[in-house]
Amino acid sequence: MAETPVREPLATFDSAWTIIARTHWDTSYNGVNWGAVRDSLRPQAARSASTGELRAVLERMVGTLRQSHFSIIPRELSDVVAPEVSAARQRQESDRNGSIGATLRLLDGTMVVTAVREDGSAKRAGVQSGWTVSAVDGCSLAPALSRLSVNPNADARRTSLAAYTLANEALAGAVGDTVRVAFTDGTGARRVVAIEREEEPGTVTKFGNLPPLKAWLEFERVRAGARAIGIIRFNIWMPVLSPQFDVAMDSLRDSDAIVLDLRGNFGGVGGMSMGIAGHFLDSMITIGTMRQRGLTARFVANPRRVDTRARAVEPFAGPLALVVDELSISTTEIFAGGLQAIGRARVFGTQTSGQALPAVTERLPNGDILYHAIADFLSPAGTPLEGDGVRPDVLMPPSKRALLEGRDAALDAAVRWAAETAGSRRKTAP
Repeated sequence: MAETPVREPLATFDSAWTIIARTHWDTSYNGVNWGAVRDSLRPQAARSASTGELRAVLERMVGTLRQSHFSIIPRELSDVVAPEVSAARQRQESDRNGSIGATLRLLDGTMVVTAVREDGSAKRAGVQSGWTVSAVDGCSLAPALSRLSVNPNADARRTSLAAYTLANEALAGAVGDTVRVAFTDGTGARRVVAIEREEEPGTVTKFGNLPPLKAWLEFERVRAGARAIGIIRFNIWMPVLSPQFDVAMDSLRDSDAIVLDLRGNFGGVGGMSMGIAGHFLDSMITIGTMRQRGLTARFVANPRRVDTRARAVEPFAGPLALVVDELSISTTEIFAGGLQAIGRARVFGTQTSGQALPAVTERLPNGDILYHAIADFLSPAGTPLEGDGVRPDVLMPPSKRALLEGRDAALDAAVRWAAETAGSRRKTAP
């Protein structure tokens, strides 16, 4: 694709720099001389010959802060563009929104299938958890994965996120098209499987200037001995899922315990954490604090007193387990870190991403979007979630062996604890 001519390079650079200078909560800018960054990069912005070159300069600028939730979103991904550009973008997206119905994670340097959707095309093609993806349409993933892992000082969680993105981009394509995926199965044999791409489940949702997203939520009830355990999974914190979560809680309210599987949940609207927390807390407890420049705001749980039919209920008081991983990000970390810190939930899985800064979007003069953090976030214990993230009470990383045996170690441990705890204590909410 040909590079587009650059538009308003200096106005765009100055606008982005000034927005961050005005809104960053830390006047030391995480130890960065923000004025020197401007003096260094502004001439490069002025010399930009294309939109791509300008975006690279802007990305270098926000990258100097070494913090999450700072990026440049191309104007092509926004709905507020010329109709012909919007139509072209929609056609391009329609050619990339098919998937194979399998969840992948980076394990021991390779991309491993960690879950297969029951009604998905990968399942119908015979793909199983624990299989390793080696190539897509004849292109090996190994060289790209090796490049990601070449820096021994890189944060393994960031590497996992980059590998996840890389693999899913390789597998994406038009709905109805067939992709040939080379796997290594549990016996070590190589299998090349033709899988028809299908549309991802969920509802398309839009928030502000962010690109459209697919939001989904599912729930089920399982038996663990004599106990009934409700399990809820959802992929993103978007308002469209709030009423669906209410319905799930109504259906599972009589369970002995609840498990929320938040692995791979990339976050979303931070304020939703207060409403969801209210399903499990009987009083207005603070689950965290947001610190902006000159402003501090507490995230306070909003106890749920009525169900979806306006009938009086009490917040769920039984055991609550949360399952997280390195792709649990942002609002997921706010929620999990808050409920863990106040002792309301026990957390299972692996350490979360450590990308937990509240952020907003603003349009720049060239039409691109500046996505930028405006606050720090502290757990009820007063510790920042940025960087360290949430450390599970029970560390339970996935393993190829367990996956090949049909076991989900983290979820199994969470369900087992929930059942045992429900059987050993009276259900009381804090």
